[in-house]
Amino acid sequence: MGEQRVKKVPINSCEFKTGKYFFIVAALAVSVGVSGCKKEEEAPIKIAPAKRAAAPVQAAVTSIKKPEYVYDPVGKRDPFKAFIEAGKKAKAVAPATPLQSFDLSALKLVGVMMLPGKKVALIEDPTGKGYHVKVGTQIGLNDGVVVDILNDEVVVEEKYLDETAQIKKRKVSVKIPKEPGQGGEGR
Repeated sequence: MGEQRVKKVPINSCEFKTGKYFFIVAALAVSVGVSGCKKEEEAPIKIAPAKRAAAPVQAAVTSIKKPEYVYDPVGKRDPFKAFIEAGKKAKAVAPATPLQSFDLSALKLVGVMMLPGKKVALIEDPTGKGYHVKVGTQIGLNDGVVVDILNDEVVVEEKYLDETAQIKKRKVSVKIPKEPGQGGEGR
């Protein structure tokens, strides 16, 4: 009759490899499934008898009493109170002079006039408005007072709170700004 031809498939073909991997995966699944069905044996629980020797040691420990600490707040500051209370001022009144509305760093010394018997400084605020200042004039946000007027600076003594919440005084200078080309620079 007729001859049947058998198609030869090479061993390294894709169909052969897929079948091989399928067989390996199936064998692993069966082995994992069979091993998971095994019933576990429970280990017997052994309880050790309690020892009576611990009782005398416990009695000795409880008989020693430590002195109890008691906090005495007399003469100490409140530990829950802030060092510096923000926004709290001694007086909440309107400024006596317009210069008390500005910080000293915002003010600019324009010039100093030497009049017979006294010195007067010319200070400009950030808006460009000028003021005459003499010793004793109140100036700045921190209750500053002009204490001295020199040739190129005004010395102001102002109040501040230190880290222990005590009111202290410091001296701050407002100087005439040096412009390029003025003296004091390298030639």
